[in-house]
Amino acid sequence: MIIEPLASRCAKFRFKPLSEEITSSRILHICNEEGLTLDGEALSTLSSISQGDLCRAITYLQGAARLFGSSISSEDLISVSGAIRQEVTEALYEACKSGDFDLANKEVNNIIAEGYPVSQILAQA
Repeated sequence: MIIEPLASRCAKFRFKPLSEEITSSRILHICNEEGLTLDGEALSTLSSISQGDLCRAITYLQGAARLFGSSISSEDLISVSGAIRQEVTEALYEACKSGDFDLANKEVNNIIAEGYPVSQILAQA
């Protein structure tokens, strides 16, 4: 958090998220320059989890490269980003749709037990 006296002296810039096309082309350029290879779904996964934020996408790519080497998969990127896997969110959605509170509560507890922050559940919903 930036204190108010300092914040009042700063210019505030708001940027729109970049399109998936722009993000993907820049990520591919970085991968070519750094000798990284992405699997078939990794590029779209990276664009999706970074939500148009190129800095975040590069950070996820860098983390995945350090942890998993030069060949990076979609699962590697999901692991690095802290995003909840799609099948887990789909199971939660189906549990909520069923109207069974106990089942939905069980799914939420499973997500928390796997170490995902509760805020991530809401962010991906």
